[in-house]
Amino acid sequence: MESYSPNGYVGTNTIIFAQSVIQSLEDMIGIPFELNKASFKEVPFSSQFNMIACIHFSGVIQGDYILALDEIMAAKLADIYEEGMSDNELREMRDEYSGMIKELLNIAVGQSITELEQSFGDLTYTPCTMIYGEIEFPDFLSGNMIIEGDTGKIQCGFSLNLARLKIGQRLEEALHEVEKKMTEASKARKEVKTILQLVPSGLVAVSSEGKILPGYSRATASVVGHDTEKEIIGSDLGTLMKLKPDDSLALEKFFLLFKKNGSFPLEGLMKMCEGEFVNQDGKIFKLDWLPVVNDESESLEKLLVIIKTRS
Repeated sequence: MESYSPNGYVGTNTIIFAQSVIQSLEDMIGIPFELNKASFKEVPFSSQFNMIACIHFSGVIQGDYILALDEIMAAKLADIYEEGMSDNELREMRDEYSGMIKELLNIAVGQSITELEQSFGDLTYTPCTMIYGEIEFPDFLSGNMIIEGDTGKIQCGFSLNLARLKIGQRLEEALHEVEKKMTEASKARKEVKTILQLVPSGLVAVSSEGKILPGYSRATASVVGHDTEKEIIGSDLGTLMKLKPDDSLALEKFFLLFKKNGSFPLEGLMKMCEGEFVNQDGKIFKLDWLPVVNDESESLEKLLVIIKTRS
């Protein structure tokens, strides 16, 4: 089958079910029946017949296989009907002819449901339910077809509810979208990592407390005068750069203001770092500051510091 079109599945599986009923009747009692192709309709199930046998199936989809016929017809198929039988006499024999119809439906469903399972995986189905008189089925799309033989007519119905499948498909689509975003994020992280490996300048992210955050350029440690492999996460920015006491103290004051007031005096910090300054080892630095703002709270989340040096 080409697609998950409800119409395509309902029509195809109604015909498969009706053909299975015909074959099962031939095997069980040797009476031939034929499809009345012109009788096929796709409408919610209803029937003019007063005896209905139904088997419900469930899994990622759910629905019903249904047989509807007259009780006299059922008695004829079971070879227990006699002309002139009263309604009461017929009812007394229900166990016999209903048992035959249940067996017929069980066999036909067992043959038909494998077609559905090829597309939707394992399905389970309930024992046959017998209903006498009128019944109103749920308003699900159903395929209905008549099969005919010398003894009369049987209505074959196949009802399919794809609501659970649609929910599952939406969930699967959502999971695919999450997986896609995770893949994109992973790719982005790899690209960022590659960039950080190649950037020749010092590049660090600094928290509101002036601490170095994860994600810094590989060159940072060597640029400020440390061994390349030195772990710098959690270090104070002033300590990392080996600033002179006055410069280090001024930097700490700016971060203390940020922590106390919830806003960072970035202009003052940038003014303090204008031009070049010399650390305790005589290295000459030039700093650039880039604020990173949280999109939701619009507050300053961290600072990116670009550290350049010259001899």
